[in-house]
Amino acid sequence: MSVTADHVPPKAFFPRPRPSNLKTVPACFACNNAAGRDEEYFLAALMFSDAGVTEPGKKLWNQKLQRMYAKNLGLRRHIGSALQAVQLTTPAGIHLGRRMALSIQEPRLEAVATKIVRGLHFLETGSAAPADWDVMCLFVRERRHVEAVAQYNHMLNPGAHSWPQIFQYRRGAVPGQPLKSMWLLWFWRTHIFWITTQPGSSDASNDG
Repeated sequence: MSVTADHVPPKAFFPRPRPSNLKTVPACFACNNAAGRDEEYFLAALMFSDAGVTEPGKKLWNQKLQRMYAKNLGLRRHIGSALQAVQLTTPAGIHLGRRMALSIQEPRLEAVATKIVRGLHFLETGSAAPADWDVMCLFVRERRHVEAVAQYNHMLNPGAHSWPQIFQYRRGAVPGQPLKSMWLLWFWRTHIFWITTQPGSSDASNDG
């Protein structure tokens, strides 16, 4: 099996000049290569939201996104077909009119977040997560999700590897049982993913 170095999080999420302290973990070349399309979609989709108007987002548009859309006709067509006019209303019921919004494929975003957590687990513990690690991921977009996640925030500690304008995370794990964990990932200070993990069936008997 061919092994390569995988950046955690993907280095494409950082505008140039990139930090000198980016982290990598060993990864299967075939698996890493296959995940590239979802990582490209993750970046392209979220840059059409609040992330795209942050300072790093503006740099990514100038340095990468415009060129990426020009080269990748399939991605451009996909994003174009996902844009649709919607009626926006505030929680108080105030109508804001019609806006263009992007219909996001959340499973693809969550697949990227899950892959990143696998890499962070290696960085935090020094060992690879098993293939059958039971991982549940939620893209936090609704108020009820924010409220549900907030009740666990006191159980999480800041991650050891963060870049404040691009990516931060918090982690909590059961003492002595690192496969039982909770993660809060924060991208470009605008988008949050909540992830919980449990040992897979083959690990349950060895994890407490």
